Amino acid sequence: MKNRLLIVVLLSAAHSFGAAAHPSAEHAVGMISELIQARPEEQGLYIQRGSAYSNDGQLERALVDFNKAETLGEPSRVAFDQGVLHYRMREFDAARGYFDTFLKHFPGHPASLEYRARLLRDAGEYEAALADFDAYFAIQKQPNPGDYVSAAKMMMGLEGRGVGSALAMLDKGIARLGVIPQLQQYAIELELERKNIARAIDRLETLEPALGESPEWKVEMGELLLLAGRPADAQQFFDEALAQLATLRRTVARQRVLEKLQKLQGKTDEQS
Repeated sequence: MKNRLLIVVLLSAAHSFGAAAHPSAEHAVGMISELIQARPEEQGLYIQRGSAYSNDGQLERALVDFNKAETLGEPSRVAFDQGVLHYRMREFDAARGYFDTFLKHFPGHPASLEYRARLLRDAGEYEAALADFDAYFAIQKQPNPGDYVSAAKMMMGLEGRGVGSALAMLDKGIARLGVIPQLQQYAIELELERKNIARAIDRLETLEPALGESPEWKVEMGELLLLAGRPADAQQFFDEALAQLATLRRTVARQRVLEKLQKLQGKTDEQS
């Protein structure tokens, strides 16, 4: 009863929070524009300003600068930036052509392989995307963890691959980068999909050094223990999470954790 009352009090205290704005590229564009006025035939300056425009979402202005840059020097030097731009414009065929051109002149360029892999993924060409991701993983010292997740998700959609291949890809990333929550959390999801609760618990335990002090981790561990038929152990984690939430500032994320905890408390009672 005491725990139920505490949950109700915490739920009633929830409120929303604003998001911070992102800075613009206006200052960088201004500085490069001044240099272009002094050196209007320098290819690299148009590439730099086009990249600033592209990163700021000003895609049409970026296209103008990149097209100009192609006339001032070797067009292949602009191909990567053109590829990124057309990918952002969702013009996959054009983007792929630019990445192909750039990689022909500069083979083994990690960022080009990564972008082309994402493009092929978005276009539904999973086998080709996985080949590019494999090449990217082989040469990039610190690959993006999200790319391992992307590769694993594609394997889930390919005949003959499935959960085992996806987990192997995630474990490859973990072996390379360490115990990354982003990778291990998706691995836990896949372990649950194949009903391997014990392995999911083992994986979540590896995240304890990084996340174990958070109420989110405690609630997730309690939920897995419930699935394993261990309600008493689950309740211990739920009690710890509830007491911790009572002392923390309310956020949208913690509100969701609290609501989830409230639902799981009912399941604990059912198993007890």
